[in-house]
Amino acid sequence: MLAKGFIIGKDALGKAKALDEKHQFTSTASAKIASLDQKIGFSEKFSAGTAIVNEKMRDVDQKFQVSEKTKSAFAVAEQSVSTAGSAIMKNRYVLVGASWVSAAYNRVAKAAEDVGQKAREKVLAEEQAQKPEGHAHINESNSPKDSKPAGTTGQPSNPSSEQALILSEQPSNPSADRGLLI
Repeated sequence: MLAKGFIIGKDALGKAKALDEKHQFTSTASAKIASLDQKIGFSEKFSAGTAIVNEKMRDVDQKFQVSEKTKSAFAVAEQSVSTAGSAIMKNRYVLVGASWVSAAYNRVAKAAEDVGQKAREKVLAEEQAQKPEGHAHINESNSPKDSKPAGTTGQPSNPSSEQALILSEQPSNPSADRGLLI
């Protein structure tokens, strides 16, 4: 649907360009604007007005020192934010909470990495199991069940390995978790 709209829009744009080339709307309008600009002098007046405004802005800035005050205000705000951040991180509870969240994130990332690795290993094992199966089926007239290597049942050999992975990821220091409950 979106592609059709793009094609229709592209066609409309092409037709508009052809119409403009035929009747020369753009070139006529550009010529009219250029002649008006030469008669009235819009460009020169606009440039002069811009120069006057810039000059007034510099005068006001020098008189009231707006730039310097703004720079110093930003410097003070930056220092205040930095000081507040340091004070927050010195708080024991905030530090323990940040450490706990960071450790939890690391455990989840490690578990996801391990699950991804196991999935890759299973896919690789299935691909390798299918290769001999295909060769045995071509070379021999055995059924695919007979050509499977012994011990391959399609099920993981240790169904509780995922549970062991999750249980092994428990924090080794339970007192760090209790810090959040206080």
